[in-house]
Amino acid sequence: MKKITLIIFVLLLTSHIAFGQQMMNRQKITALKTSYITDALNLTPKEAEKFWPVYNLYTEKMHTLKMSIEGGMMRKIQFTDGIENISEKKAQEFIDEVIITEQQITDNKIKLIQELSKIISAKKIIMLKKSEKDFNRRILHEYGKRRRQQ
Repeated sequence: MKKITLIIFVLLLTSHIAFGQQMMNRQKITALKTSYITDALNLTPKEAEKFWPVYNLYTEKMHTLKMSIEGGMMRKIQFTDGIENISEKKAQEFIDEVIITEQQITDNKIKLIQELSKIISAKKIIMLKKSEKDFNRRILHEYGKRRRQQ
């Protein structure tokens, strides 16, 4: 009994530490992204003060919507005995959900651009899109480099 309790404790502790480490990494990446975008857009303190709350809200909404497509749909399919065994009607329902979520993503992108256009110039909005892609490319490159080293 003591062994089982010890094993459960170690597993819980390990998963808690791993989750905490993942959160730390996510926070580090967010801080790096904030710095990278601020520098790339050359935001003034006044612009940054207005820009970041709007941008962060958008980023949070987008993350939630994308996760509902990527994770939510696949979980639902698994609960209905997998893709091979899904009915045509159920498959269409999943596709309809994806279409609705994709529309919400598009609507959020449009809303972000409209809100940011009140804060920063059109040129900086275009620079934002470029800097987001550049940052993501750098992160993926760094991730790949670290995986190859291990």
